[in-house]
Amino acid sequence: MSENHQPAPVGPDAFAPLPAVNGHAHAGPPKKRDEEWHPSRMPVAVPAPKLGELYHPELGQAVAMWPYRDARGCLLFVVARFEKEIGGKLKKDVAPFCHGRRIWTDAQGRPQDKTRWHMKGPAAPVPLYGLQDLAARPEAPVLLVEGEKAAEAARLRFPDHVVVTSQGGSKAAKKADWRPLHRRKVVCWPDQDEPGRRYANDVAALARTARGTIRAASFSIVQVPREWPEGWDLADALPETVTEDLLAELLEEALDADPPELPKGFVFRDSGLWFDAPRDPDSEALAEPFFVTAPFEVVGEANDGTGMAWGLVIRWKDRDGRQHQWSVPKRLVHSDGSRIAEELEDAGLHCSPSGRAKTLLKNFIGGVRSKRRLICVDRTGWHTSQGKPVFILPGGEAFGPAAGSVILQTDHAGTDGAFIPAGDLQGWKTNVAAYAVGNHRLALAICTALATPLLDVVGGDSGGIHIVGDSQTGKSTTLYVAGSVWGKGARGAQVRQWRATANGLESAASETSDTALILDEMGQASAADVADTIYMLANGAGKLRAGKEGGARRTKTWRTMFLSTGEITLAAKLAEAQRKVMAGLEVRLVNLPANAGAGMGVFQNLHGMPGPGDLAKHLQLQARTHYGTAGRAFLTQLVRTRVSKQRELEARVKGAQASFAKLHVPEDAAGQVRSVADRFALIALAGEMAIEWGVVPWPKGEAVRAAGECFKTWLRERGGAGTTEDQQAINQVQAFLEAHGESRFTPLVRHDQNGNAEAPPAEALRTSNRAGWRRRPAGDKDGWEYLILPQAWTNDVCKGMDAKRVAAVLAGQGLLVAGKGGKSAAVVNVPGEGSVRVYRVSGAILGIREEAGAEEADDAA
Repeated sequence: MSENHQPAPVGPDAFAPLPAVNGHAHAGPPKKRDEEWHPSRMPVAVPAPKLGELYHPELGQAVAMWPYRDARGCLLFVVARFEKEIGGKLKKDVAPFCHGRRIWTDAQGRPQDKTRWHMKGPAAPVPLYGLQDLAARPEAPVLLVEGEKAAEAARLRFPDHVVVTSQGGSKAAKKADWRPLHRRKVVCWPDQDEPGRRYANDVAALARTARGTIRAASFSIVQVPREWPEGWDLADALPETVTEDLLAELLEEALDADPPELPKGFVFRDSGLWFDAPRDPDSEALAEPFFVTAPFEVVGEANDGTGMAWGLVIRWKDRDGRQHQWSVPKRLVHSDGSRIAEELEDAGLHCSPSGRAKTLLKNFIGGVRSKRRLICVDRTGWHTSQGKPVFILPGGEAFGPAAGSVILQTDHAGTDGAFIPAGDLQGWKTNVAAYAVGNHRLALAICTALATPLLDVVGGDSGGIHIVGDSQTGKSTTLYVAGSVWGKGARGAQVRQWRATANGLESAASETSDTALILDEMGQASAADVADTIYMLANGAGKLRAGKEGGARRTKTWRTMFLSTGEITLAAKLAEAQRKVMAGLEVRLVNLPANAGAGMGVFQNLHGMPGPGDLAKHLQLQARTHYGTAGRAFLTQLVRTRVSKQRELEARVKGAQASFAKLHVPEDAAGQVRSVADRFALIALAGEMAIEWGVVPWPKGEAVRAAGECFKTWLRERGGAGTTEDQQAINQVQAFLEAHGESRFTPLVRHDQNGNAEAPPAEALRTSNRAGWRRRPAGDKDGWEYLILPQAWTNDVCKGMDAKRVAAVLAGQGLLVAGKGGKSAAVVNVPGEGSVRVYRVSGAILGIREEAGAEEADDAA
């Protein structure tokens, strides 16, 4: 047969008289014993019936009609759609009408003989819908859908394709004539439900063999996202956040449907996977089939793209109808015999408990072969497949045009329950997100949860925000709200505890990569571990560990924006272990006071609630009721933007960071401050993008306002825009003088006009362990100037710090009087001691710690 073969017109020989109505429960009144049906020869020589002539015994007149024609456009039969509201519900049905002569006796016993259009189905094999277009466009790809209504919608959406369907619904694939698909490239778009997927697989098998004589050139199946509404097809309105571009991407990325090659002896039956042992040649008895597992589907084989980490992807439903999928690592076939069966049983797939069955299951997993290849990954978040970005959520849910080709492969069959969604996006927007308007910390928390996927866009570093304050201020509520972006906003789900091992938090970070890691109550964690944990989380990599043979195991990696709460600051926590907060640590996790300044903890706007406690209770409840939809809606749009506008997205991030810095960061700010500002800018941008995409119900600019106010609060609490090391230097000198300003400094009451000290008064006490002297500056009766000896300066005052740098910092702030030649130390004449080199520190240093937010003193000391 030639490559350009066109199907011949369907002639009368393809049809035989039907003794029944082709199994349709809705197809007219039951047949009487004396009924005769003589279908007209097809194609019929009469015009198609008018819509009003088509009648259903229960649903009345038809509301739509689709004529089936042969390759020349000649009429064969029609299919009608009926709709009627019965009992408050819209009942729908589809039925075929064929032209012919029907002879029967009606319910009143009167003989009837009518030649017209009757509700009768054509004989098998039934011609396809769309044969005329199929013949007219022999080179066009073929799009197969389920149902005539979906076919008409698909023609409008995908005009480059020839669209066909079969008559009779998802269970009638075997009754259709698939021969016209010979040597055609076919893509099937199934309905988003189990019957739809089964129909696609049935047609794939039929089109590949076409009754043993003809084969389609190729047959692939669109991977309709499982999170789309149940039963969705191309005639329905687009799901929320889905665009026509995404439909085109799904069509382009349809996956080949070749069936797997099962190991010898294995067979799938309706009851599951069985093993038929080969017949013993020395015995006449047939071996009994052996049950292995309940039914499941082989999706394909997976590896990491380099030929390593092979797995077998299988899919099944548990007894409650929930869908499960697992890429079974093939290395597990060499582990304990029960390992695979235990995982499957735990996830709702019954496995025979016998030892033989477990061995057979391992043999099946190791021996099955599939032409379909998927890329397996062992980490959530962003990946690349077929040159396009793909995002994988914990549990394996994938986003992106190549999502169907990437699978999350772990040692466990169970999904991460913390990321299972509940409710719908509108419910979350109304009951959770709407209350963040005017509440800067709530808005910041939501935006932070959404911002993590943007880190990969610009190669940003991980980092976190630590909300600190007293109990009952709404800190944990803020975390619940943030957690509801990705999953259940509650402890034990999205909200984890700081009180965990470093290994546990390492695993949590890897499992939530590119989403959000949320940690409650830092105070409960070990002070000795907190600093190392923060460095680990922010650096995006776990510990290097040795494998069984001594070689290095693969290190876990991640990207994350982590949110934290606690009643004490990071510095106070580390002080419990006698550790100081280094500058890099405070940049990685910044402190944000829980008190928003309105006397209501984290809240500023109660949105009509009686009090802050009432609002907190409302949000806690709703975060456990409506959750997981916002993150998915955001990802759907973000993936699409990365695919089509990656450079524009990168430019937008850089522009947002520049604008934020111009608005909130002083020109002479330290690099540490600019780094934190970039993080807040990314958080703000995520929120503004969510506003544009309809993910959050906020006015434009709300995210920028919230992030800006929170950044200004952090900057004020920090003490300014200088480096953290500078502030730490000032703080350390302050602390020393506060503790030892009297006990270790001998007072010098007067000094001459040249700044030389005069003899102390006779009543001056002897100073033990002296660090230097203190004296009144000229014209200042209340203040002190501290003259600190070099050894005391280096070993005591600047202990653990660079003494020269501390001196330079103080000099730059006007808190240290330099000596001649720009030297940090000055030479001063001390009575009884002569000329002494000292560091001259102004007593004003004791009054600047709270200067940024200081109030007038209530009373004089």
